[in-house]
Amino acid sequence: MKYSRRSFIGLLTLTLGALGGVAWSKHLGRRIWSPRVFAWRNFLRRLPKIEQPPDSPLLIANPRYYAFWSVGSGVGGVLTFAVKNTSNKLVHSYACRHYSPVRGGNGAYGSHPPGGLPPGQSRQDSIAKHDYVDMTLIIDFVQFADGTTWFSNAPGTTVKAEGVTAGAKAAAAHLLNILERNGAEAVLAGLPRIHADVKGPFGRAAAPNFGSFGFYSGVTNTVVRVENANAEGGPEGVAAMLRAAAD
Repeated sequence: MKYSRRSFIGLLTLTLGALGGVAWSKHLGRRIWSPRVFAWRNFLRRLPKIEQPPDSPLLIANPRYYAFWSVGSGVGGVLTFAVKNTSNKLVHSYACRHYSPVRGGNGAYGSHPPGGLPPGQSRQDSIAKHDYVDMTLIIDFVQFADGTTWFSNAPGTTVKAEGVTAGAKAAAAHLLNILERNGAEAVLAGLPRIHADVKGPFGRAAAPNFGSFGFYSGVTNTVVRVENANAEGGPEGVAAMLRAAAD
């Protein structure tokens, strides 16, 4: 009787532990990837290196690899890490890159956190990574909410100053044309679709001179500056800003 009681308690403990593990795996999967997956920490993968320029306003920290699985699908992988704003200004957007000696470890993405990333605050980023390759993370570019910018100038950067300058000038010329035809209200109304209206070099073709995201980031820079000019000086401020930028 005592043996049966102990067996029952052991089995119950094991069952509750297993159910708790499944529930936690489901919760973790929802947090790092999707509500439809189960996830667990992958300690077998070597953590990525972090290249941190000394003047970078963003700090990459706490990288972690996770594996995940869903019913009817195979096992996938994701790398998560924190991005912290160590500057004293609100960050509007940024470009992050990962590179590796092997082709599968190379890539980049741009991020525009809703409302921006305030000084001292962190956000969680993630990259889908299935293959086991050595990798390095670096912040290539930061655009602040006041329109100022920061460049890493690292080899292979995805955003170059030349690209931002070209994109910003092209966007300013486009918006100035709208201003002179239809006024400041039309300029503001056109900002949400400006990347469709002002297209320039993008991707690998743009990389040698502008960086793959350089021109695109420059167009965004003009949007940020127009919004600031409108907030500070209204239609007159927008007109003055665009005329100066388009010269």
